[in-house]
Amino acid sequence: MLKKIIQLSIFAFLLIGQAFAQDPQYSQYYAAPLYINPALAGSGDYPRVILNYRNQWPGLPSSFTTYSASFDAKISKYNSGIGVLFTQDIGTAAGLRSQDFGVQYAYETKLNKNWRLRTGLQGSYVLRDVGFYGLIFGDQLNNNGLTGAATNERLRDTRRYVNVSAGGFLYSEKQWLGVSVHNINRPRQDILGGNESRLPMRISVQGGMKFMLDDESDWRDQYKPGYRERSITPTFLFKHQGPIDQLDLGAYMTLSPIVFGVFYRGIPIKRYNINVSNNESLIGLVGVQMGPLNIGYSYDLTISGLGMGSGGAHEVSMRYVIIQKQARGQQRKSYFSFPCPRF
Repeated sequence: MLKKIIQLSIFAFLLIGQAFAQDPQYSQYYAAPLYINPALAGSGDYPRVILNYRNQWPGLPSSFTTYSASFDAKISKYNSGIGVLFTQDIGTAAGLRSQDFGVQYAYETKLNKNWRLRTGLQGSYVLRDVGFYGLIFGDQLNNNGLTGAATNERLRDTRRYVNVSAGGFLYSEKQWLGVSVHNINRPRQDILGGNESRLPMRISVQGGMKFMLDDESDWRDQYKPGYRERSITPTFLFKHQGPIDQLDLGAYMTLSPIVFGVFYRGIPIKRYNINVSNNESLIGLVGVQMGPLNIGYSYDLTISGLGMGSGGAHEVSMRYVIIQKQARGQQRKSYFSFPCPRF
């Protein structure tokens, strides 16, 4: 039993060490559109506020908690969109914390009557630091155990840097394909000195297709009381960063006002080494749409070597669309439906 615990601890440490060099992720990736692709800034018909929360591996001593808050709006007159995004990621191991404040701009081009192309750019200011609290050092121990209280000193080292990201997004009424590249300038992320460590670029590809289950749903009525959508939307998100490749693959079923989703994360044909396979989690999602407000909850069931004892991951999202009073309940006339899910 002790041997198993030691092996599991070593395995978790290796995974967490890799995670420190990676950007945080969301299972409800379309509930964090500005995070996955800056080209999605202003992609909604109205201004919107989005909040995201993720608690990963709560059953382990070293877990990760991620928060995001964003606001974006369309500027129809200039075929543009703007957005601001704040993300904070905290690792309980040694108090590693990263705070990212980003500003985004996107421009939309009409290719023909069926397809639009959005391109976007993001600039971020990042504060990354690590704090050591409640640590026990060697001179506080003897053969009888602890000789004094853990240190209360506020030891903290910091790294500040500017980060650049860009993306493109091609879409029609029912299909979409996007590509985004984050950390283009590969900023230094090392905090405690020693060897220089640069943040690897994060490249992601997003895509999907919406299948309507009836002919009555009209996206132009989506903010009207009593609107009902019946659809199935398969989606995927592929991520590459450093040595890590991941694929999120699944589908949403929308039976307004309820949305269900089931996803798999991993690439089973790729192994990081003999002992570590690339199977991470199965994800279940449920969401509710209440006019301009959408709330979603998802749970990641861990299927990697960490096992169910890791606690998986809990994630909550909230999106509120700010509908102008004079337009409330009115039918949109000139814009495309944006096919991406809201969760």
